[in-house]
Amino acid sequence: MKCFDPLYNTMPKVELHCHLEGSIRTNTLFEIARDAGLPLPAEDADHLEPFVRVYEQMDDLQSVLNAFALAQNSFTSPAVVERIAYELFEDAARQNIRLFEVRFSPDWVFSRHQVDWDAALEGILRARERAEAQLGMAIGLIVITSRSLGVESCKRTVDWAIRHKDVLCGVDLADGEREHPIREFSREMLRARDAGLKITVHSGEDTPASFVMDTIRAVNPERIGHGIHIIEDDAAVEMVKERGITLEVNPWSNYLTRSVKSIEEHPLKQLFDRGIKVTINSDDPELLNTNLNNEYRIAHEVLGMSLEEIAACNRFALEASFLPDETKRMMMEQWFS
Repeated sequence: MKCFDPLYNTMPKVELHCHLEGSIRTNTLFEIARDAGLPLPAEDADHLEPFVRVYEQMDDLQSVLNAFALAQNSFTSPAVVERIAYELFEDAARQNIRLFEVRFSPDWVFSRHQVDWDAALEGILRARERAEAQLGMAIGLIVITSRSLGVESCKRTVDWAIRHKDVLCGVDLADGEREHPIREFSREMLRARDAGLKITVHSGEDTPASFVMDTIRAVNPERIGHGIHIIEDDAAVEMVKERGITLEVNPWSNYLTRSVKSIEEHPLKQLFDRGIKVTINSDDPELLNTNLNNEYRIAHEVLGMSLEEIAACNRFALEASFLPDETKRMMMEQWFS
């Protein structure tokens, strides 16, 4: 499903919702495992593909989350983290993504092999510095706190994010929302905001609109990850509009996780038509065998959005970016004017 059609590839783009953990090239994953002596279910990268990609609609969101196991096991050292990050930036640049926000969950990926969080961040920052200098991009970093790891992990992650807020631009609360509702984490998310970090929350992906409304009431995030089920409740739509919240929408991901029954039923255009600030994103491009161009193709060719409407979504993304206003102005003048 990767797409490099000039119709989409030549458009300068902004992407706000992309997980580092879901963006590892299969060849890279194979080489990391080989060099570290980690077990793999295949003898070469080609045969590894079916084990590290989701090609068809799964039973539910959790089934897709379970597919992350091999990727999670790949973050073995700060040097490996730097490699994974830089290759993601390269892949984004190939699609003409000019402003790019990447998120990662340090407790979920770095703790597996006892990789020092600070050293891993230094690796990502080195990759960012190279990419911004060589690839003509502006890159923001968002730290994820994973709900399934509990409140203590959330506190530890927020503490760490606050300590590094000079190089990080936001905090995201992700993972299974139904089992771990917002009330468990609201105190820590608000603490991150009070420290000057921007807030985004995964909500309304595979849960009803009421979960999004609870999230907004609890922490009033600048952005919501996914949020597509607000289309089912007029009150939720109006709340999102009134608060000026931007949605980070990931169409192909929502189909694969069965958050929508079919890709044709995805509410991206409906949300846009209702006046919601929607943005288009790839979520986990390698794991889900997609890229941002493919998401644009789906929006245009499957969901019926015009190229002008897609360009408007891109502007919403630029405006909602957590990067500094001066950086956004520079990118607007250089790429989006």
